[in-house]
Formats: sequence, structure tokens, C-alpha cells
Amino acid sequence: MREIIPGTLWIANALQARDIRSTLAPGVTAIIDLAIEEPPISFPRDILYCRFPLLDGTGNSHQMLRACIDTVARLIEANRPTVIACSAGMSRSPIIAAAAIAQIKGLSLETSILKLTKTGPHDVSPALLSEVLEAMPSLSTNQVRLNLIVVRSSAPETTVRFYQSLGLHFTQEQHGKGPLHWASEINGFVMEIYPAKSPEQVDASTSVGLDVSDIKKTIAQLTALEATIVQQPKEFDWGIQAIVKDPDGRSVILVES
Repeated sequence: MREIIPGTLWIANALQARDIRSTLAPGVTAIIDLAIEEPPISFPRDILYCRFPLLDGTGNSHQMLRACIDTVARLIEANRPTVIACSAGMSRSPIIAAAAIAQIKGLSLETSILKLTKTGPHDVSPALLSEVLEAMPSLSTNQVRLNLIVVRSSAPETTVRFYQSLGLHFTQEQHGKGPLHWASEINGFVMEIYPAKSPEQVDASTSVGLDVSDIKKTIAQLTALEATIVQQPKEFDWGIQAIVKDPDGRSVILVES
């Protein structure tokens, strides 16, 4: 097996994956099996075994590719020792590993696969690479991803408490001799709240959009905090939306998909 992320991620071929004792020896607790042409493997009951039978080329459903890559990404984020196996360990396994790493780190698939293939032998299928990019255009080289929003507040601690009630978790930071401020990071996106030096720095025309899991519960919590509710939850074709005001008067658009 070839170690990709120390203690967390390995790539294996079909023969290596079927040597169960050797496969599990590094402490592996999850197996991602990609080889459609190989029979399923029977691992001990306490091992997470996910089979995504992929073709080493075109003909794979976009839904399966996304599910496979998302699964590997979540296992990596959870630091769960994982092996990705395909027939030869040269194409499907490195592509899926590179795509999951790219998703986590905000890289392009091209950059991620180039870094990964420098560490060992490979025979990557251009057709499968292209199909992964079709399924996940966010991994394209030309993709731009927003990763930061900075707002200034006349009452930053109150504003922090408001956004924390929505599920964001803030920590206090200071860069060098700069001002104390609060930062929250989730899924690679950072929101920073700085104290405003004057009322003119507070821009109430800015709007913030957040996805929430239970919009009615969120609105009830905000109502208890005496927040301004501009629009009660309303159903649309794409989900349920509500609009509230933060302590500085910015519109916060809440969406439950």
C-alpha cells in the first residue's frame, strides 16, 4: 500500500486490499472499494466498508462520483485511517483521493493530482479525470471560491453573540498590532467581525446568507433574543427562506434547503 496522508489515507491495488491482515495492520478502520471488475471483499464487522463500483473511464454516474468523493473527504476530515482500493491502484484510487483532498483544501483537481502522483507510480485515466470534473465543476482549475467576508460593527460583541446564535463559532484574534476582532471558520469560509472606528464604517446595505438546518427553530431563538424579523419563513421551490436583521442592520438571509 502507498501512504498518501500519514496515518490517514492509503492507496492499494486489488491484491493488497484482499490481504486483510496486512491492509488493517496500520490501524485502518475504513475501506473504499472502487473496482467494479473485482468481487466485494469481506472485512471484519467493525470495519467500515464502502463499495463504489467505478469504471476506469467514462460511464460513471455523476451522483456516484460525488458520493464517493464526499465520503472520502469526510473520512479524511475525521482523521479516520482509510484505504482506497481499485484493481491496479494506479488510476481510480489516486483520482478519487486527489479529488477528496482538493475538495478539503480548496485546490483544483489538476493541482491535487499532480502533487499526489509525484509520490509513486500511476496510470491515470484522462477520461475519468474529465468525468470527475464534469461531476464536480468546483474542482476545475478556473474555479473561483469565495473564502472570506469581513464586516465592521458598532457593537462587535453583540454582533458576535447574534451570529453565534445562528450556529457560527467565533474566536478572538489579533494580527500583530492590529485590532482585536472575532473570526469564525466553517467549510473553508471565514467570517470576521471587526469593531468599527466610526458609524460610517458600518455598512447596513451588506447582506449575509446562511444555510440552516431548522429555520423555524432558528427564528424562534432569534425572536427570544428580540432580533428584528423582516420575513417569517416562506416556502419556495428551492427551500424555505427567512430574513432577519443583525444588530448593525444588515439583512441576514436564512435558507433551509
